[in-house]
Amino acid sequence: MLKNALYNLMETVTVISKGLHRYDTFVRDAGECQQCKDIWSQMKKADEEQLNRLVPHMKQHLDHEAGAKRAA
Repeated sequence: MLKNALYNLMETVTVISKGLHRYDTFVRDAGECQQCKDIWSQMKKADEEQLNRLVPHMKQHLDHEAGAKRAA
């Protein structure tokens, strides 16, 4: 069974990843409203930054758990 910390990271990475593709649709749907386009673009960038921060940390947890299981 996964530890809660790893599970939480995996769940968050999944949610962010699923949502990222929607921002391009939101920008298109914004039509002529540049402010809406800017908001969606900024939010996409923020989510990409969060994902880039979470994934390497999640890998550390995965590697740690794998090492602990091999040692056991």
